[in-house]
Amino acid sequence: MEIKTEIQNILNVVEAKIGRGLNVDHSKMEIGLDHNRNNQALTIKVLSILGGILATLAFVVFLYVARFDKSQTALYCFSALFFILSLWMNKRYDKVLLDTISVCLYLLGYVLFGMATDISRVEPFVCHLLFSLFAIATLIISRSYILTFISVLIFTGSLIAVIFDFHHPDLLHVLLSITALMTVNFALNEAKFLKINFTSGKRYQAIRTGLTFSYLICLYFVGRSLSDENWAYNYISSAILISILMWLINCLLNRFHCEEMGKKIFIFIVVLVCLGFTAISPAISGSLLLLLLSFKVNYRTGVALGIMGFIYFIGMFYYDLNITLLQKSLIMFGSGVFFILLYFLIFKKSNSHEKA
Repeated sequence: MEIKTEIQNILNVVEAKIGRGLNVDHSKMEIGLDHNRNNQALTIKVLSILGGILATLAFVVFLYVARFDKSQTALYCFSALFFILSLWMNKRYDKVLLDTISVCLYLLGYVLFGMATDISRVEPFVCHLLFSLFAIATLIISRSYILTFISVLIFTGSLIAVIFDFHHPDLLHVLLSITALMTVNFALNEAKFLKINFTSGKRYQAIRTGLTFSYLICLYFVGRSLSDENWAYNYISSAILISILMWLINCLLNRFHCEEMGKKIFIFIVVLVCLGFTAISPAISGSLLLLLLSFKVNYRTGVALGIMGFIYFIGMFYYDLNITLLQKSLIMFGSGVFFILLYFLIFKKSNSHEKA
């Protein structure tokens, strides 16, 4: 009863702020509250997940004991059965144990299908394209958070695998740019996507999280190309990501009512100088973009991933530099001095404005 009263008070505050009434489906709200109230304890959930994983592993052992791993027909049949069964269980039941088993069966279906195509001598790119089609089909059919999230990752991983199958790593930069634009669009237009039936509710959260991880995966593979012969494409990707980052910084400055053109120009110049020296590694500007984007929309998972990615890609950039350790040390020392001076400059300006 206290929760209902608190929710009604929040609705009254919102209605008072926007100046009009809200149409709220109280029956669905009741169902949602009852669903959350009946959720199992964390210990039960963990044990259920472990039980589902162990059950799946036991079935894999059975396949090897029965020698089904040598028969491509059996592998294709079991793969199709697992895909259908996992989607059916996911739509039919809402239990932690069954949900875990359905996800395990879904992933096992991909494994068995890959084993079957390997026995059949199918070209790898055909197998990866089929994986991406399976992932799209799952996105259309499933309404589960975890299956939607996994499908987005599998789709991105399949596209990356196809790019490497055709030996065109430069296409990773195209995929990175598309993924970055989709991630930004999905994060900034949450209200619009929540109105669409296909991306409503938990599906929006799953797709957003999947896009965030896919974006980091693309950054990782692009960041690895620092020593490749196609490293020149890194500057193009950096230019695109830095352009989006500058636009996002401008949005944040307007949000915090920073309207002085001198301040904006100073901030833009500092960002361009700092990121310009690392333009050969798009992963650095890309992780910073994810960090600021997540901060703007208050997406805590994205903030944490952005911080970890930024630290990792900075370290990888430092490690991959083809210079001596002494030169690396001087660069790190110079960067540290620059950022310390920049901090004191900004701190001094902020104090002078507060006194004024």
